[in-house]
Amino acid sequence: MLYYFNFPNHLQGEMVSETDKGILIQFGIRLKSLRQAKKLTLRKMALLCNVEYADIQRYENGKLNVTLLSIAELAKALEVEPKDLLNFDKEI
Repeated sequence: MLYYFNFPNHLQGEMVSETDKGILIQFGIRLKSLRQAKKLTLRKMALLCNVEYADIQRYENGKLNVTLLSIAELAKALEVEPKDLLNFDKEI
């Protein structure tokens, strides 16, 4: 059974605080570094998980707030634990 949720997009627009932007950027840097370490292109990574390559690119650029389910999918593609994606310096 599929469930669809409407998430508030306050983190996707202009209402994002500087702290929130910093967290998104740091997550993106971590994601990109793990992806490149595995020598995966955006498209190859997208094929390994249930996340569109354009969304992966937006995560890496800090332009899109990632969901818990997406973190799980990204971790699966990278063959790491989800917590490893969140292992970044939150201070900017």
